[in-house]
Amino acid sequence: MSGLAERALESAIFLFLGWLLAFLPEVGMAAQPKDAEEVWRALEKLAPAEREKKLTEGAKAEGEMVWYTNTGLENATSYIQTFKKAYPFVNTKLWRGKSRDVTERVITEARGGLYLVDVVKPTTDLLPPLFERNLLGRYESPIRASYAAHAKGPLWTNMNYAFRVFGFNPRKVSRQEVPKSWDELLHPRWRGEILFDESSLEEVIALVAAWGRKKTVDYLTKLSDQQLLVRRGRDSLAQLLIAGEAPLAVTIYAYSAESLGAIGAPIDWVAPDLIPTLLYPLTMARYAPHPYSAALFYDFLLSDNGQRMIANEGRLVANPKIEPVYSRMRELRGFLGTPRVHLNTVEDATRYHKEGLQILDEVVLKRRR
Repeated sequence: MSGLAERALESAIFLFLGWLLAFLPEVGMAAQPKDAEEVWRALEKLAPAEREKKLTEGAKAEGEMVWYTNTGLENATSYIQTFKKAYPFVNTKLWRGKSRDVTERVITEARGGLYLVDVVKPTTDLLPPLFERNLLGRYESPIRASYAAHAKGPLWTNMNYAFRVFGFNPRKVSRQEVPKSWDELLHPRWRGEILFDESSLEEVIALVAAWGRKKTVDYLTKLSDQQLLVRRGRDSLAQLLIAGEAPLAVTIYAYSAESLGAIGAPIDWVAPDLIPTLLYPLTMARYAPHPYSAALFYDFLLSDNGQRMIANEGRLVANPKIEPVYSRMRELRGFLGTPRVHLNTVEDATRYHKEGLQILDEVVLKRRR
């Protein structure tokens, strides 16, 4: 399905849900759904073997599970297929959309009294709206105990990290010449030579959190004067680098550059002095209609086997037992917990989202609100 067709389908879904709210008010007055947290709290009291038996029996009775995610369709389908090999009795249904669409769909359905989803994966910056509406539930998976404190919250657990780094084409510029800091991007040599993703809110938030508003605005004003080559999408930036359209890109994903470089593409990266880093939170719907199946799927994605599957894509996963496929990703893992890496946390999303969006639009992209 093309991007245009996909967006048209998503719009139709939201229009239909809006029609339900407008013309079928009784849908919004449906009986209060059962809180899935009751099931998950009961599981905490069980011994491991008894807990697994209870989960399996419950999932067999439910027979299905629904996942809303921003994960790429190919990868998400692969996860489900692997999960189904272990639990063939769970018919896992998938809906994939952009992060904002995932969050909006959960909220829109809840407003209409429709509680269809079990497991939700948006981005960190879009968790606050779900928190505010009490739509996420607490599930204390035993696997979470081994995860670092920064990789989990009461209502979410990080699946993997995404480090945004400076990308370059080694046929156009040598590693020695590539800027190693944000300030070095301001050198006159790079005027008109830097690819920039228009959806770089996380970068702006990282700078504001580390530097404060004034320094960030001053810096980004100078950066925008470098005649940035503004494009949309990290994959697009990587492909343009490979094609030689520009020598530099701010920023691309380290794991993506590693994967492309491994097959001979002319692309490489350096870690800047401040590395904006995304978390990919896995969450549970508070009113999940299939709480046992949801728990099995959640456990699977966080387990050694599930995390190894994700790591095999080149990503750095949150499970501390799983080593990255590419050795340079270990270098980035070593920066976690240091000032060099700025994690885009839920707290940052709540505090800086509006301010960061304004700076990105008005200072960098020159859009007026």
